[in-house]
Amino acid sequence: MNGKPTDSSTTKVVRTITLTQEDLTLLDGIERVMSKTGQRVKTDSKLIRAAIQIAHKSISEEHFDLIEIAEKVVREDGRTASKFLQKSKLQ
Repeated sequence: MNGKPTDSSTTKVVRTITLTQEDLTLLDGIERVMSKTGQRVKTDSKLIRAAIQIAHKSISEEHFDLIEIAEKVVREDGRTASKFLQKSKLQ
């Protein structure tokens, strides 16, 4: 398996992680930077996913675009998608 879903949906995995206060402080810093992109990346899961993608691209020496990462994380978040669906049904 190559780690990527075979269909267009994102496979979600529930995993328990332990974070230190320093980790949370660093996540707050990432949130401040990501919020400058105009995306609402405020939940811990979205922040951690964005941080993982940024870290992966950094250690792989790949170029990354914060706006692209933020949009991807927001788009793939189930709660955000369900809010967009509810709003579109009301209109």
